[in-house]
Amino acid sequence: MEESKSIDWSTDLKQVPVREWKDRFTWVEEPYVSPDGETIASIVNVEEAVFTVCENGETWDKEYEKAWGLRPLPDGKFAACVSSDEEWTLSISGNEWENWFDFIWDLQVNQDGSNISLAVQKDSEYGMAVNDKPWDRMYENINEMVLSDTGSSAAVVQVTKMAQADVEVFKQGIFSCAVNGKAIEKNFVNIWDISFDSAGQNVAYGTRLDRSNYTIVVNDTAWDENFQSVWKPVFYKGEGSVIAPVKKDGKWVIYKDCQPFWEKQYHQIWKLVVSEKTGNIAAVASSEFGKWTIVENDSAWDITADQMISDLFYSKDGSTLVAVLKDKGFWTLAVNQKKWDLAADKVFNPCISSDGKIVSAVIERQGQYFLVVNNHVIPNGYDFMATPVISPDNTKILQKAVKDGVYQRMIMSIDKIL
Repeated sequence: MEESKSIDWSTDLKQVPVREWKDRFTWVEEPYVSPDGETIASIVNVEEAVFTVCENGETWDKEYEKAWGLRPLPDGKFAACVSSDEEWTLSISGNEWENWFDFIWDLQVNQDGSNISLAVQKDSEYGMAVNDKPWDRMYENINEMVLSDTGSSAAVVQVTKMAQADVEVFKQGIFSCAVNGKAIEKNFVNIWDISFDSAGQNVAYGTRLDRSNYTIVVNDTAWDENFQSVWKPVFYKGEGSVIAPVKKDGKWVIYKDCQPFWEKQYHQIWKLVVSEKTGNIAAVASSEFGKWTIVENDSAWDITADQMISDLFYSKDGSTLVAVLKDKGFWTLAVNQKKWDLAADKVFNPCISSDGKIVSAVIERQGQYFLVVNNHVIPNGYDFMATPVISPDNTKILQKAVKDGVYQRMIMSIDKIL
């Protein structure tokens, strides 16, 4: 979800020709658009083993042997993983980090773009780098990387060496959670789904203790009770409490600080989302085999999806909850218990106004992209569209789209659309 007060809301239309890029370069990869809509960019192949990024028709000054993972940043710049002389680093608008690595992946950016992280490999060891600063310690293995909004980083790391197929060593636990490069002094058989609190100071994660027992760990302290399985824990309302879906006696329930929290039991429940404003809690759940629904504060919505519910989003004020779901072979949205009738091949993450009254998203039907606002599909189809932005006063919408080889940055009045 994107929102910006620095966007130019007064200019109705800006255009950038992009069709000509295919004539200038050997090939052009998929486009990305800056949050403010001012810039469209793609990784381009100049010639064999020569890559760079083209922004609004202008290429970066630097060229590379390889480039991938292009990402728009909140400040309007673009970042990409790049390689020269068989080493890798991050390039931001052609300016590389000072540190180079044997390989990099998993580029993450916090909300305002002040913190950027990568998973890195150097000399057969693994770690993370945040804002061009690698961890002081590297590890034999790394996965489940997480960047907090405050710039703290964490990952699951292997802290005990294990010979190939050495089951006995594995059973003792070879993984730990490393925060800012320092491993917590407790090992587990498996660790997954690390969550930071809002201050980026505490972590919670799911762990496997042995062959059949699982629990939640907060920093270095495990909950007192073991479960049949657990899903991602979430810090709740800034009070230091942690909530998590856990499986007990064959059913899934929500626990808070190792105590039962919600009363109802489910066949499955996961993907907890908490509204920072209201403290409301939503989750994806199943109370019947093959039927998925949304549960909010332990009360299920009166709608179901037979394939999946992929993501949940709260509006900033907590008044609106949006679900992205697939039912009967097509994608759609459900907003505050009402399922939209989009029948789309794809639905991309929605943009929600600050007061929750406007929900907009891009959908794809038969290879064409369309803008949807409050369940109203704008009839004009495009060859490509990026996530729209709703103005701070909730009266306008910024559409970012490509049609017939021209990128269009268009400001539209929501009243005229609806």
